[in-house]
Amino acid sequence: MTTTTAATLSALRALCQQGLGDGVLVPALLEALHALVPSHRNLFDWTDPQGQLLRYVIEGPIDTRVAQLYFDEFHNRRETEAMLPFQALRHQPAGVRGLDDLHPVGFYRSALYHEIWRPQGLHTRLEAVVRGRNGVLLGSLVLYRGPGDPRFTAADAQRLQALLPALAQGLEAGASGVSRAAADEPHLPSPEPAETLLLTLDGVACHASAGAWRWLLMASGGASREALSQPALAMGGPLLAQVLAQVLARLRAQQPQQPQQPQRGQWADAEGQADRADAAPAPPPVQVAQTTTAGRFIATGQLLLPTGSGSAMPLVQISLRRHEPHRVALERALRGLPVTPGQMAVCRALYRGEPQTSLAQRLGVSASTVIDHVRKAYRSLDLHSAQELRALLDTRIARAAATA
Repeated sequence: MTTTTAATLSALRALCQQGLGDGVLVPALLEALHALVPSHRNLFDWTDPQGQLLRYVIEGPIDTRVAQLYFDEFHNRRETEAMLPFQALRHQPAGVRGLDDLHPVGFYRSALYHEIWRPQGLHTRLEAVVRGRNGVLLGSLVLYRGPGDPRFTAADAQRLQALLPALAQGLEAGASGVSRAAADEPHLPSPEPAETLLLTLDGVACHASAGAWRWLLMASGGASREALSQPALAMGGPLLAQVLAQVLARLRAQQPQQPQQPQRGQWADAEGQADRADAAPAPPPVQVAQTTTAGRFIATGQLLLPTGSGSAMPLVQISLRRHEPHRVALERALRGLPVTPGQMAVCRALYRGEPQTSLAQRLGVSASTVIDHVRKAYRSLDLHSAQELRALLDTRIARAAATA
């Protein structure tokens, strides 16, 4: 194992030990994994102990049509034409599955490949079965590469295998409530860009940017067959409904009083409000924040009025952003420092204000070792104090949040 690989692996293990809820840990780990095993997209499936899929999170846009097709036609059914069914996970031991087993003869001629994999730019995969204490199945971690990418190698499998014990511990802690509560922790914008939805006033989605559905599904706990079957207004929990309700409330407040209309559904007077919307300026934007197990999701809604005298309906433009706990942003900044694993550990502790004496006890090393790590880290970073280190990391965190 090279020095760079060892340092990356140590950083990922440290991420798993930060006491994050599993809904926050998994997206952060999927992102960070690219430095350990390069890939096109990464995915994690949560399962019950019997191998039934509960929910999943994948990097990049979710094509809801393809996802629904997979669940309707292939999941534990037609996928057996090309590979083992998903539920076979319950019989798989913990660890990275054999590379030869993942792409059997005929896989690239199968309907699964052409109807599910190819539309998503997926070509080869590396899969790890994650089991916790007493061998209880927790889920599967899947790394994908696209057409033209090199196939995964035995060395890739070994690097991923080395991470699995720490991942299992982090998942169990995050799912059992052992993780530290993040609701009151400062949150910062995640590196992914904002996504956009356009809704009619009665809540029908008519346009969406590529990653909007992923944010909504994550806000509701992760993608699943049940979540994918919901209308857009219900996807993401109460987030969109609250934004739309506030936009309509502000719109009503700007309109003259009208006779009560018979109720026609959840947004009973939406059509009437739409007819009168161009009689007054658009109300100011509204913003709703929703903290979930996957982070804090912020939706900003703005009424868009039609131009001219045509019959176009007003629309509500909703911008979606995901914010992550400060701990995740700090770990990302630490991974960017040119330091060794030992030096990174002391940098993390110094940032948090932990005394060097207690750090030595916690790490099980001598005080002189900690002092040596601090001295070499400061030299590498051209720093002279913990205050300067904290300022450096805060600057990196703020810069990343500002450019997200």
